[in-house]
Amino acid sequence: MASQPPLQIPDAVLNGPSMKPPPGVVPNFEHPWNLNSIALLTNALCLTATILACSMRAYVKLFCARRAELEDVIMLFALGTYSASVWCAYRVIDTSGSFTHQWDIRLKDLSSTFYIHHLGVNFVTVTLGLSKVALILEWTRIFVPYGTRNLFYWVYKALLAFVCLSYSAFLVAENLSCIPHERIWDRIILSGYCIDDRAFHIPGASIAPPVILIILILSQNAIWNLRMSLNNKIGISLLFLVGILALGSSIARAIATFAYLHSDDKTHTLSAVYLWTLAELTCTFLAFCAPTIPRAYANRFIITNFIEYLKTSVGMKPRGSRMEARSWPSPLPSSTKTKRWGTPKRYHRIQGATSSLARHQTAKLAGQRQPMPENAILVTTSFTAEVTRLTDPNYDHVTGTESDWAYDRP
Repeated sequence: MASQPPLQIPDAVLNGPSMKPPPGVVPNFEHPWNLNSIALLTNALCLTATILACSMRAYVKLFCARRAELEDVIMLFALGTYSASVWCAYRVIDTSGSFTHQWDIRLKDLSSTFYIHHLGVNFVTVTLGLSKVALILEWTRIFVPYGTRNLFYWVYKALLAFVCLSYSAFLVAENLSCIPHERIWDRIILSGYCIDDRAFHIPGASIAPPVILIILILSQNAIWNLRMSLNNKIGISLLFLVGILALGSSIARAIATFAYLHSDDKTHTLSAVYLWTLAELTCTFLAFCAPTIPRAYANRFIITNFIEYLKTSVGMKPRGSRMEARSWPSPLPSSTKTKRWGTPKRYHRIQGATSSLARHQTAKLAGQRQPMPENAILVTTSFTAEVTRLTDPNYDHVTGTESDWAYDRP
């Protein structure tokens, strides 16, 4: 039996709206309504906060601790996929727009928009899994002593396995949800079949809130069982309570996901899902980097020394050079070719000035065994200063410089 040719969609349908608009609404393909300004600001703030937090942690690990753990490497990969998801968001803003209604997008342009969304879902899923794995490993290292196999240890291990399996299963389901594969983002393809998105999106959105809640409860329980003052417990608990923001964002993401699955306006509701996911990821990064921020502040002098080193390397004057030049300028002429102390400054520090001075007794005092009187003059020193003024036309009395031949005379 001969196969039937694929159905051809008329150009009028391809150039029309990808969704039937509500009654009384006229599709606007040229200037559709959107919330691009809010999306741009949110992405910029979240990306900046994440990069700053990760930079401070990298500074502590490289210059203070001088050691990186497995979770640092995992979070580095998570930062890469996080940045890729932000790129997808900017790409959507640049093309169809954020929170744009689906009836304001032509049917022929819908596939490119859904393709970027599909890439973003993959990047976000990988980032969610990697960031939670890194957070669990980090807090296990903090709250579970090395070699201990207590309840916290086994709960953390169970959470670690659950997170790895859950997000891996969601990633596989997302990429195998339609056959052929292109039908995931190309709604023009009518052949093949797709499974219901709710079969894996609802469990995927329900994973994060209980996982984050269990991690927070275990960490707070460990903090309040420590033997330290109440103020220290409160300070440390507040530091680790950054995860509450991640918990709230994950709950909001789950609510937005349910609204997306039950709505026909996919392009509008999917933008809300992404922004709440971005907030959850950013808070997870902040919770991961929060324990190292106090140490970065305590060792900030390393950054100052590094900046001073860079200034010296590029030829900039370090701090205090202007004060030294203005404090007591030497009346003696200086030459750029003559290097008396190795530097062509107006005056020079004495070499070896930091060495300790030896104490010597004079021959007269050494022979006397009597105790020295208090508040008495023991040694007098006389100085004779001779000043010779030469009238030289080559000498500039304003700048204090002479011609080059001044120090070449025998």
